[in-house]
Amino acid sequence: MTETIETQEQAQKQGFWSRNRWVLVLGAIVVVSGCLTGISVAGQSQAVSAQTVQITQLQQDAASRQAQIDQSNEQNASQALGVSDSRIEKDTAEIQQLLSTAFTWNSGDAYETARATLKSRFDLTEKDAFLQSFMPPAQFNQDQSGKRYYYLDAIGLNSKLSSNVDIEVVEVSATNYRYAVMADTVVGSNGPSAIDTQGNPMPKPTATRRVLIFVTTDVEGKLKQMIGLPASGATRQSG
Repeated sequence: MTETIETQEQAQKQGFWSRNRWVLVLGAIVVVSGCLTGISVAGQSQAVSAQTVQITQLQQDAASRQAQIDQSNEQNASQALGVSDSRIEKDTAEIQQLLSTAFTWNSGDAYETARATLKSRFDLTEKDAFLQSFMPPAQFNQDQSGKRYYYLDAIGLNSKLSSNVDIEVVEVSATNYRYAVMADTVVGSNGPSAIDTQGNPMPKPTATRRVLIFVTTDVEGKLKQMIGLPASGATRQSG
C-alpha cells in the first residue's frame, strides 16, 4: 500500500514537471537574465563614472598645462624685450592712477583740478599732445567777482574711468618703457533725470568711449610722454 502511494506521488511530480517544465525553465532564464542585466548595468554605471572622473582630471590637467605654457610664453616675451616684472608692476599702478585722474571728474572745477594734477604730479605741460587734444582747458564765463561758470556744468557732463583697462609693454628703449593702454571711459549727465509716463525717474543716459593711449616712462617711473588716440569702433550708449 505504501509503495503504491509513493509511486503515485512520483507520478504526480513527474507529471507536474512534464506539464510545467518550460514555464520553470523560462522563469529561471528570466531570473538569471535579470541578475546579469543588473550586474551589467551596475558595471556600466561604474565604468561611466570612472570615465567621467578621468575626463574631468584630463581637462584639469590640460588647463593647468596651458596656463603653464601661457605663463612661460609671457616670461619668454618679457625676457626677449628685456623688461623687469617689478618695473612693469610699478609702472602699471602709476598709469592706472594717471588714467583715473584724467578721466574721472564730475564738474568743471573737478575737470580743471584733474588737469592741474596731471601737470604737477605727472609733469605734463600745456604743450603736451594729451592736454591739447584729450583734455583741453575747460571753457567758462566769468563774472565781475571772478566766479567761473563752466560750460561742462551748463550741459551737465561727467566722466569716469571704467574697470576695462588693458596695459601692455610694446617697446623698450634703453631705460624707457613704452606702454599701449586701451581704456573705456564712461560719459554721463549730471542733469535731472527724465520722468516716464508713470512719474518715475528714468535712468540717465551714458556713452562709453574706448581710447588708445601710449605712455612712456623712464627708469624712475616718471612719465616721459603721453599720447592719446581715439580707438576704432563706435561709441556705445546706454540708458
